[in-house]
Amino acid sequence: MSDELGRLATREYDVTLPDGTQGRLAFALCDLTSDNALAQHARRRRAVAFGLLSFAELPDAPRNALLWVRTRDGMEMTTADADDQPGGDLQRLVARHFIVFFDEIKDLAPELATLPFHIKDAS
Repeated sequence: MSDELGRLATREYDVTLPDGTQGRLAFALCDLTSDNALAQHARRRRAVAFGLLSFAELPDAPRNALLWVRTRDGMEMTTADADDQPGGDLQRLVARHFIVFFDEIKDLAPELATLPFHIKDAS
C-alpha cells in the first residue's frame, strides 16, 4: 500500500476522550527510503521510522495531519503551520494508540515495537 508519500501501512482507531467525546485517529507508517521532503526530514532527524497522524471529530486536535518521527531517543510530532499541538487528554490518548499501532505493524517495522515508549502525565 504505497503512494506518493510512501505509506507502507495504515490503521484507524475509534477513540473516546475522558469527557466522552468520540472521534477517530488515523496512523500511517511511511517509507523512510522514499525521495520526498517528509522522508528527507525524518532521515535528517535520524529517524528509525516516520509517518503521519490525522484526527477526525476530536476537539483540541490539529486540523491537518501531523508528522511523527520516531528516533531511538523518543518521538517528535510536528504540526502543520498555524496548527496547535493536540491537547493534554488527546496527547495521552495518542501515545497509548502509538503503542498499539507499533505493535500491530511489527512485521513491517519490528524495531518500533521494541523501543521504549513512555507516556508522561501532562497534568
